[in-house]
Amino acid sequence: MLALRVLKAYLVCLLGKQLGVIQMIKKKSGIDVIFAAILIVGLAFLPSVNAQEESNGTDTSNAVSVDIAEEVASYSIKEISGSLSNFSEWANATVKLSTVYYNLDNKKSAYSFNIVENNQQVGYIFISATKDNYPVLEFSKGKILNEIPEFTTRSKSLVQERANEIKLESTDKEEPVIGEMKPLYLSPTFYYAEYTLTDKKGRAKEKVIVDLPFSTIVDFNESNVNIPDKKNYYFNNTYLQHQQEIRKKDANAQWITLEKEMTDPSSYSTSSSSKSISGVPKYKWYYGCSPTASGMVLGYWASHGYSYLVTGYDLVRELAYAMGTDWPGSGSTWPYKIDDGIETVCNNHGYDNFDASNDIYVSWTEVKTEVNANKPFVLSMLNGGTGNGYTQPYGEHSVTCIGYYDGNQDYVYLHDTWDTSNVHYLAFGSWTGAMATWVRP
Repeated sequence: MLALRVLKAYLVCLLGKQLGVIQMIKKKSGIDVIFAAILIVGLAFLPSVNAQEESNGTDTSNAVSVDIAEEVASYSIKEISGSLSNFSEWANATVKLSTVYYNLDNKKSAYSFNIVENNQQVGYIFISATKDNYPVLEFSKGKILNEIPEFTTRSKSLVQERANEIKLESTDKEEPVIGEMKPLYLSPTFYYAEYTLTDKKGRAKEKVIVDLPFSTIVDFNESNVNIPDKKNYYFNNTYLQHQQEIRKKDANAQWITLEKEMTDPSSYSTSSSSKSISGVPKYKWYYGCSPTASGMVLGYWASHGYSYLVTGYDLVRELAYAMGTDWPGSGSTWPYKIDDGIETVCNNHGYDNFDASNDIYVSWTEVKTEVNANKPFVLSMLNGGTGNGYTQPYGEHSVTCIGYYDGNQDYVYLHDTWDTSNVHYLAFGSWTGAMATWVRP
């Protein structure tokens, strides 16, 4: 059984080389460095784990019923269709409950709904089962992960293998009975399938949890290690706890506003705004996600008055060298070197006026201020969520932020190094932690 464990004690940003079917490997989003211990040791820091529900099954004031969730889903897809052009076809769609998800404490964490148009499933949306998390957790076109046969088939095969191992290890050679799958949702990056193995009398022998998109058995009980609070380690447990407190406060405020609008349409605020910075190049992943994302930022400035800067992959290669990116190798970059690497490259080409700075407390106001000033920036995420059009979450990844939508739901527009054709949307705050690298000439 594969136990999640810490491979390094610092955050690094690394993107997998390809999208598509995920191989059965010990990686998240193609990342060979996962801070599982951060997310497992303090599972209370994970937003979806905080479902508030009494042990006797009676909902507290923070729990969201499936009926309320369905109303929120129906209401939200109308706003999404009117706000984001890529989802305009959802305007007349309906929603249908797909799955009820749980956390590791067997409490409801989320509901997923299929979005149906002309009797065809055209997408999905996740709604939180607790008001301690944002109402809309994620949405996308395509199918929900646990409805894709190849993923569920793989998970069942892994559990069957484990059942066979238990049979060989037991003295009576009795093969355990595999129970029904229970879907777990711990955050946008963490989808699991839990199976209970019992003996013929129905007594539980073992619980097996499969990481659904990555087809690996995980053991949370073997991940109890302490995370050191080092000088250059940004995303420590203190930071994550602070982020969680902010998230819960913001989430509760969003629920209050949303419920008011749903019951009193006259309170609906039509004031929304959006902006996208034109002229930011789209670079495909090369030498690592951090130098690639930074290269898109400097590539923009190269065409806006700073022509001595090189562009394209020559620029990305130079940034990777300046940031100390592990290449040839994994393409990983220490986050605290991103700003220094950008300034070094600018200085190398005669521009000592560039100020690059890392900011681990990224606010929505700051995002809008930078974009309104036509200043793209690098966004490095810890446990980043799933951008529209993907089934693979961003995980530990750097992207280039080039715009925003500011309405009842807030989104950032991204060039994500995976796709050189489209701009992708991600709900603001769809991460456990994030660092912005502002680049200001």
